[in-house]
Amino acid sequence: MGLGSRNAKLGLGLLLLALLGGCNRSAEVSNTASDGAESTPTAGAEAPAELVEDGGYRSTPINPSRTAQLVTQGEGSQVNLRSQPTTQSTSRGYGLGGDAVTLLRLAEGEGGLSWYYVKFAQSGAEGWVRGDFIDTSAQVAAPSPTANEITTGPCGDNRPEAFFETESFNIHLCQTPQGLNYIGTNKTNSETLTTTDVRNSQGTYIAIDGNYQYHISDQTLAVYQVKGGSYDQLEGEDVIRHERFLY
Repeated sequence: MGLGSRNAKLGLGLLLLALLGGCNRSAEVSNTASDGAESTPTAGAEAPAELVEDGGYRSTPINPSRTAQLVTQGEGSQVNLRSQPTTQSTSRGYGLGGDAVTLLRLAEGEGGLSWYYVKFAQSGAEGWVRGDFIDTSAQVAAPSPTANEITTGPCGDNRPEAFFETESFNIHLCQTPQGLNYIGTNKTNSETLTTTDVRNSQGTYIAIDGNYQYHISDQTLAVYQVKGGSYDQLEGEDVIRHERFLY
């Protein structure tokens, strides 16, 4: 074979190798691009926040909910709990500065101000509080309610009427179709006393359980044992926090 023939065959072989190499590189680039496209997540549009109408005002759920506390300008001042995000709505009761609340919804209410729909950590009462009475930066160590209290509160489906806290007890007064219901829980051992024999005498609730009576007002809790018409006081504690709910 002549030198020219060998050179011609060699040139043809190199040309074929170059073409095959080019095809392989093209396939690699194509596969890489395809892999990249598959690994890139498709951004879906976020679902809009649910808007709830409340007395003509639109509120947005706070999800996840946040814990905050009430703030007041003066010691002992009360913060109204409203049925709607306006001062013209009825009051459901009140809280005090330092009370722990859970923020559930946010609305632009009366006067263009921010209002929060809150749930009190202790009593479970819910309603609207104006934003300038809410401290969202505070680190609040709120008690951990049971699963039942999260959904219904101690009064269940009945209307809460009042809540009292002493050093040793949490006391709930609930309005039922049969009348008032007294629920007192010992903070130390979690024992609960429930009685439906409850009377309201000039702002003081009197719960009767056999020979024992529990007198609770905005100031004090007194426990009496009744024998032959005489009252022997067994316990007495100051009320450190209370709420009365008006409807």
